[in-house]
Amino acid sequence: MNLSGMAARMKECPNAGGDSVESEVLSLELLHRCFGAKLLKTEMEVQYFPYGGSIVDYTCEMFGVSLGVSVTRAMKYKGEFEKEDAEKLLGKKLRGIMNATQNALDKWSKQILHIWATSTKVADVLTSVYHDLSPQLRTNTVVLVTIVTTPQHSLFKNSR
Repeated sequence: MNLSGMAARMKECPNAGGDSVESEVLSLELLHRCFGAKLLKTEMEVQYFPYGGSIVDYTCEMFGVSLGVSVTRAMKYKGEFEKEDAEKLLGKKLRGIMNATQNALDKWSKQILHIWATSTKVADVLTSVYHDLSPQLRTNTVVLVTIVTTPQHSLFKNSR
């Protein structure tokens, strides 16, 4: 895939760790191609106080609005991705992005939680659970679920 300059820069920048570089780079590329997103800062460029809590994966600008973006993958190693898995994932990630927004020295207007899903069924479970969450968890965060048509995609492998 020919990445935009912004996504290529993100791919080469230091990462906070974990196996999420590809999902973050592809998230930015998707938001750029679909909505004209422009990268503002990578996850290691955003500063926080106090330091040590949740962080966003990158910040971008879309439609003249600054956004903090957190990227995750909805999958289960063994078995079916179920309601309990969605509750745990959405709760953790939504609380995390709210915490990151509160502690960031850089300010953005809204957040995006971008979730890569392995199937329509996983996306349906996430959607169902999302609607049952408390309004406090859902406030000011857009949840974008992208279904990857090949679940064996390297996006769902744990390697850099």
